[in-house]
Amino acid sequence: MEDYFNEDDIKAPMWDTGLVRRMLPYLQNWRPHFLVSVLLVLAGTAVQISLPLLLGRAVDLGIKVQNQKQLLYYVLLYAVGHATFFVILAARNWLLQYTGQQVLHELRTHLFSHIQKLPISFFDRTPVGRLVTRITNDVATMAELFSAALINVSGDICVLIGIGLMMLTLHWKLGLAALLASPMLYYVVWVLKGKMRDTFRLARAKLAMLNASLAENVSGMSVIHVFNQETAREAKFDEMNTSLREAELTSVFYNSFFSPVVTIFSAITLAIVTTYGGWLVSTGEISIGLLITFIAYTQAFFDPVRQISEQISVFQSAMASAERVFGLLDEAPEPDLESGREFKGLNSEIEFRNLNFAYNSDKQILKDLSFTIKKGERIAVVGHTGAGKTTLASLLKRFYDYQGGQILLDGVDLREFSRSSLRRRIGLIQQDVNIFSGTILDNIFLEEGSFDQNKLDRIISELKMESLIDKLPQGITTPIFERGSNISAGQRQLIAFSRALASDPEILILDEATSSVDSETESIIQRSVQQLTSSRTSLIIAHRLSTIRNCSRILVLHNGRLVEQGTHEELLKHKGHYQKLYELQFAEGDRA
Repeated sequence: MEDYFNEDDIKAPMWDTGLVRRMLPYLQNWRPHFLVSVLLVLAGTAVQISLPLLLGRAVDLGIKVQNQKQLLYYVLLYAVGHATFFVILAARNWLLQYTGQQVLHELRTHLFSHIQKLPISFFDRTPVGRLVTRITNDVATMAELFSAALINVSGDICVLIGIGLMMLTLHWKLGLAALLASPMLYYVVWVLKGKMRDTFRLARAKLAMLNASLAENVSGMSVIHVFNQETAREAKFDEMNTSLREAELTSVFYNSFFSPVVTIFSAITLAIVTTYGGWLVSTGEISIGLLITFIAYTQAFFDPVRQISEQISVFQSAMASAERVFGLLDEAPEPDLESGREFKGLNSEIEFRNLNFAYNSDKQILKDLSFTIKKGERIAVVGHTGAGKTTLASLLKRFYDYQGGQILLDGVDLREFSRSSLRRRIGLIQQDVNIFSGTILDNIFLEEGSFDQNKLDRIISELKMESLIDKLPQGITTPIFERGSNISAGQRQLIAFSRALASDPEILILDEATSSVDSETESIIQRSVQQLTSSRTSLIIAHRLSTIRNCSRILVLHNGRLVEQGTHEELLKHKGHYQKLYELQFAEGDRA
């Protein structure tokens, strides 16, 4: 269980060329924007480096010789330079944010599309909260790398190199003095970066765990209330939240040192430049204007260092997020849904021949299972929890592929047919109904453009839904909240029936379809089931044995094996597993 939540614990470096190379395809459509941003960075660097030179000229050619005209000229140039830098910076920032949002949109869409193609087995082992974190937080962090961090850091590096070269060119001895403290500064920043990388990685892992736990609690809130678990769940959440807080505080602790460290080294360097430069001015080796230029360069030199140090966390988080996102993208999708023969319909029978299946290698679910369903036959499958009933439905819909034996449709192995054609022709109505936000009509006709008024009228008539629809404030167009919270369990189940029938399936599977409805709705559904299954090959997986008495045949599963089969009356006379299940439910009904 711990591993279930801790897969987010990724040790990502500050820079991973392989991961960055995988990000580049998402920039292909926005390469011109990116190149213009680079040109703006170079232009901004040139302007920024020229400003201290203008300041020095204003001092030497204007103030020192009392030339008002030259002073005004260089002051105006200085003001124009700042205005130009402002325009370049604003244009660069807008362009980067625009490009970043486009990359974010494409990456998030690609990731969501990929998630929808993953097999059901992936979702069985992956917390919902983790997927939410991937497609929101992690993708946004990756986009931030391209929307600001990468170009801004590149610009800051250009400024550092430009200032360093200018100082060495103007006066190499004073330039070396100005750069004297830089190696020590970079060493301290490197040490702090290493500390921050580990703490940030831990904080991201804790956040993903918290999101997974939060999704679990919100989806199970009714259970929490029923069993009075509010205090216990709150304590557990607080424990995880506290763990996240401590990880974040540790990260903040190391991050808080960056700006003060840069400020200290800036002050030390400024003191060195002022002292040594002042001595050079007194000896006549340099002018006062050049000293002012060096002081301005020194102050400007440490601003990029400070900004780069602040961007380190962005690079680290982007690499960690990229590794998680690409790890998700590396998950093998379900094989091509259209690959294989098209299943056009059943002509004769469905045969389960020596079928074996396991979700995990350590536990076999179905064991050498064999039986046949004739076209038009209504078959029920019963058995205790874990006997393998629902697995049969999953295998018929090819949510999973079996490891041994065969399922034959008219003598052809099920795996030879495309998944999409099987899922179109085989309808599945489950106990747990997923309802999407929208209207009831939207939830019945899920496929865009598939609405047909005649088909809707036929579904309402076949399911005898008129009375239930009349109870809704806006009828069939009533808006539904998340998970169908504003409609009853019976109404949700009827939507599931309607949804399956909208595709007019030839084979119908009912997986505990009436187990969560009230007596009135169950009565309506039972009458509808009789009518619907009369013209369709049907497999009814049932918990309530009272709902399957009229089936052609009842199959009894026990520990993954077929132990009995026959009609309701035949199985009761046999006095085997079915009779025990029947007597157990009958006794429970009497107690109720």
